[in-house]
Amino acid sequence: MQLLSKNKLGKYFIYAIGEIFLVVIGILIALWINNWNNESIAKKEEEKSYLNIKQQVVDDRKEVVKVKDLNNYYYSIYDYATKIIIAQDRTKVDSLALFAMGLSRYSDFNRNGKIYETLVNSGELQLLENTDITSAIQQLETTYIYVNKLEDMHWELIMTELSPELKGVINYANLQTLQPEKLYSIELQNIFFEIMGLCKMKDTDYGAALNDIDTIVGFIDKELNSSGFEQLNQ
Repeated sequence: MQLLSKNKLGKYFIYAIGEIFLVVIGILIALWINNWNNESIAKKEEEKSYLNIKQQVVDDRKEVVKVKDLNNYYYSIYDYATKIIIAQDRTKVDSLALFAMGLSRYSDFNRNGKIYETLVNSGELQLLENTDITSAIQQLETTYIYVNKLEDMHWELIMTELSPELKGVINYANLQTLQPEKLYSIELQNIFFEIMGLCKMKDTDYGAALNDIDTIVGFIDKELNSSGFEQLNQ
C-alpha cells in the first residue's frame, strides 16, 4: 500500500510539474504575443507618422518652389528698374512708375504648420526612432524661421521706406506720375538695392529649405524601406 501511495504521489507530482510548466509556457507565449502586437502597433504608428511628415514637407516643397520663383521674378524687375534709374532714362518713366508700385508686392511663404512642435505636443516624437529624421526636421524648422524673418524685414522695408518715398509721387487711381524726378532719385535707387539684397538672401534660404526637405524625404524613404517596415509596406 505504501509503495502504491508513493507511486501515486510521484505521478501526481510529475503531473503537477507538467501543469506548472504548461502554465508558464502559456504565460510566456501570451507575453510574447502581447509584446509582438504592441511592437507591431508601434511600428504602424511610426510608419503613419513618417508618411504624414513626408506628405507635409512635400506640400511645403510645392509652396517653397512657387515663392522662390516669384521672388526671382520680382528681383529681375527690381534689377531692371535700377538700371533705368542709373541710366536716367526718362523715356521709361511710366515703366519705372509701375515697377515702383510693384515693390509693394513680395514673396511670402506660408507653411502648413510647425512640424517638430506638433510632433512634440502630440507625443508622436517618441514614436520616431530615426534621429536623422528628427534632426533634419529641426533643421528645416530653423530654416523656415530664417525665411519668415527675412520676409518680415521685407514687409517692414515696404512700410517704413518705400511707402513714404512714393507718397504723392504716383496717383494710384490713374497711374499718373506726378513727381517723375523722385522716381529717378538716389533714395528710390537705394531702396531698390535694399530690396534686391533681401531677395538674394531669401532666394538662398528658399534653396536651403528645398535641400532640407529633400533630405527629410530621402531619410524617410530609406527608413520605410528598411526591414522594420518591410511587412507594413507590402
